Amino acid sequence: MSLRENDQGQIIILAGFILAMGVIFFSVILHSAAFAGHQTIAQETADVNYDFKCLKNTYGYMLRTVSERGTQNPFDSAELAGYENQMVRLYALEGYAVTFAPHDAGDYAPNAKTAKAKISLSDGETTYIETVTFDLK
Repeated sequence: MSLRENDQGQIIILAGFILAMGVIFFSVILHSAAFAGHQTIAQETADVNYDFKCLKNTYGYMLRTVSERGTQNPFDSAELAGYENQMVRLYALEGYAVTFAPHDAGDYAPNAKTAKAKISLSDGETTYIETVTFDLK
């Protein structure tokens, strides 16, 4: 079987078409893999952000509860220390390390009924540290 002059041109066009289809196929595969990795990282970060917001909200609720029970300074309460220990243990079960910074005398303002707390949450890769002022009214 011999190729005529017209057949050689058709083979070149067919080879170019196959090559173009291969480039498109591999481009789609590469884009899909990169996009899936980006979505996974974004979802994991969103989960940690949500858990940190829940931690701050729960801690604020505990501070208000202890304050409403007539404690002069909620940070001096053994009840609050117990809540903090429970939260540390609960978040450890989920794979997080939670710490509450030691409280200074200026962290609680009895006239304004506000309390400042420094909270940190770490998932082993990312550490979130924030000083939050809670309204205890």
